[in-house]
Amino acid sequence: MKKAIPNILIIGGGVAGMAAAQTLADQNVAVYLVEKENSLGGHAAMWACMATETCENCGACLSIGMVDQVKKQNNISLHLNTSVKTIHKKEQGYEVILCDKTLFNVEKIIVATGFSPFNPVQTNSLHYGEYENLITTAQLNTFLKEETLTKLLNQKPDPKIAFIQCVGSRNREQGRDYCSQVCCKVSMRHANKLIHLYPESSITLFHMDLQVIGKETRPLFESLAQNIDLVQGVPAEILKDSQTNMLTLVTEDRENNARVLKAFDLIVLSVGMMPAPTLEATCGILDLKPNSWGFFNTDQANLSKDVTIAGCAKGPKDILASKQDGKMAAGKILEDLGLNTKKKLPIAVFGQGFQADITARAISFRGYPTTLFGPGESLSKDIPVTILNGSSIITISGTAGNFSIYYKFKNEKKYLTCAAIIAAFEPEQSLNRLKNISNASLSLDAFSQLVEKGPDHCPDNIVILLDYFGPEVKSFSRLALKTAVKAKVLGKNISIIMNKMLVHGAAGQRLYDTARQQGIDFFRFETNEDLKIEDSGKGFLIKLKEATLPSIELDLNYDCLVLPQGLIPATGFKDAAKLLRQSLDREGFLQSANIRHRLTGSPRKGIFFTGTCHDETDRDDLDKEINEILSDFSTGSFNLPANDTGVEINQKKCAQCLTCIRICPHSAIIMNGKNRPQIVPDACFSCHLCVASCPAYAIESKALDNDQIAQKIKKDKTIILACERSAALAAASLALPDHITLIPVPCACRISSDIILKALLNGASKVIVTGCHEENCRSLTGSSVADASVRQVLSIPGMKASKVVWEPIAANETKTFERIISKI
Repeated sequence: MKKAIPNILIIGGGVAGMAAAQTLADQNVAVYLVEKENSLGGHAAMWACMATETCENCGACLSIGMVDQVKKQNNISLHLNTSVKTIHKKEQGYEVILCDKTLFNVEKIIVATGFSPFNPVQTNSLHYGEYENLITTAQLNTFLKEETLTKLLNQKPDPKIAFIQCVGSRNREQGRDYCSQVCCKVSMRHANKLIHLYPESSITLFHMDLQVIGKETRPLFESLAQNIDLVQGVPAEILKDSQTNMLTLVTEDRENNARVLKAFDLIVLSVGMMPAPTLEATCGILDLKPNSWGFFNTDQANLSKDVTIAGCAKGPKDILASKQDGKMAAGKILEDLGLNTKKKLPIAVFGQGFQADITARAISFRGYPTTLFGPGESLSKDIPVTILNGSSIITISGTAGNFSIYYKFKNEKKYLTCAAIIAAFEPEQSLNRLKNISNASLSLDAFSQLVEKGPDHCPDNIVILLDYFGPEVKSFSRLALKTAVKAKVLGKNISIIMNKMLVHGAAGQRLYDTARQQGIDFFRFETNEDLKIEDSGKGFLIKLKEATLPSIELDLNYDCLVLPQGLIPATGFKDAAKLLRQSLDREGFLQSANIRHRLTGSPRKGIFFTGTCHDETDRDDLDKEINEILSDFSTGSFNLPANDTGVEINQKKCAQCLTCIRICPHSAIIMNGKNRPQIVPDACFSCHLCVASCPAYAIESKALDNDQIAQKIKKDKTIILACERSAALAAASLALPDHITLIPVPCACRISSDIILKALLNGASKVIVTGCHEENCRSLTGSSVADASVRQVLSIPGMKASKVVWEPIAANETKTFERIISKI
């Protein structure tokens, strides 16, 4: 008897809902996806592209691609422009009736209703709604996406713009004593974008504590700090100058120790996240109880066993984290329904510390034969993990589902075959030291251990110094705060001197408030020059120009100075990246920042990352990363039949130059048993870079070889060769004029110089090559390869620059695409 296909209801068609729907539908589960708006994508689909010279990793463009994929996917029944009217619990599952009277039965429910931006009208002193040039970050996105901001700025080339952070977040009086997690990154990206668009602009960002957290956020912050004014402290009121129509704020002038009035052409309120209005109704129908904030990210919230909350309905998070959460919600349902029946293939974990141990333990507990290349010191003997302590990896070959690790262990060289590899290496912790200080300071770890031992082992008068050696990582910042609270409970006098306090996570702001209420002293400095640290007997004297009292120098005496460790890329990361055939990010950590493969994946299928070797993570993040990878294992394609990549190697033409093996960004071409290059279908992303790069034209495309593309070219027309994941999606809603022909390609890297020349020789009046922004390409190098092809053609003597153009266009840049073609 054929087993019935399970039915799942997903309420909300944003990023989390779509990610869950895709994951479930791929596993032959019937999905009813209900969205109250008339289109999918949620807030992310309305977001503007933040790319400047390169992608800034906001992830908004991903939502457009997800919408396109969900619409085409089998097993997903879309119900747009409607909502859930009633849900009745039955003996098994639920009966669901929508407002459009559609009725169906489901076994499980995912609530992914998203969030609602805070409405600043609730804060009277901001006068939001009274001034045309006072907008929110959500509105700024619309202006940027529609390319109408210049009009709002009255065509000024040098506008004065201010951002005000934490509007609607971190506010105890309004009952929102939580950080919305994303607002600081959003405003930093916005400021960066505005500098790019208006190089003469003057930008000021007012903040409580700028949350510099996440992969490659530090380089962005360091760059911005050189180009905008960062002001600690949020102005209380916004007024308007009736004569100039500029908006004014009262702020501090530290140099002159005075309050001054500053005028701006535009003020942007960085509004926090609130639960979506529909979540309350959904909770009522399902008898769910959110916490006091209206979210489900603390123990206060109560759930039904058959209901899973995903994305921003659970709590504030960014686009990539929402996508991760949707996948995990789907993975949990597959596990609950007993649909995770795939054979548990061997997994290898690399790493020498507790993060690798935690990863290996979790993978093995789910039934995967696990080998740990590391000491596994925290793993007990009853945990079924094969530990290869002291082993050294020589080479890694093969592809997802069939990796071959050649390694040395106890003077023997061996091979291990595995389906996937998880890199969980530890970065190095450097001991920060102060110059010209003789007395010994304590590391934060050492101080934490003293506090755990009890009051007799802990000094009486302690200061923890944060941000002095650069922005703190969130794990050390949180450890500092927790340890300070414990020390205070022990009766110790403790202070924290900082540039800012990180309040990430659901509990971050409340922990900070608790520390203040317990009497922990917090002092701020603007720059390191505000601090002078000297030996004082056996202790320390700190002369501080406190940020809120810049005219007064405070003399602070302490018995003990605590310095957090620095977290830096390990010296072995470069070698690890070479072994895995992966990139390092701008800071030298593992894993490219490319949003197409994060949070845990890579361009090489079957290679994953967990922990601080690749991102700024804490223990909660590590658990989420492991669960996301487990979801990939249970739904992945490691043991699926071969896919048709649309690309094949003509062995009669192959010169065995091995160019294809060297340049494949996905390591999907290997040498087979006959010493001939072979494409491994399950590892291939079908980008066609090998087709464009083969000097012997031996790698052939079934549907997109040079002649087939040439046949689509019409005389006297402008030809647009568009990446199907970026520019082609941006153009999808447009009715192109007759003089333009758009040819979708799997990746911009398919466009070689000979295709461009063939188009011109066939009579094209102009060729526009369009693809992802630099560092956004799924195949990593597509944009740079296409740009190089265009430049190569333009280098031909007599070739006019107007004939061939490279234009990076993201999937959410429809107006940009429209503007470009309007000039033809």
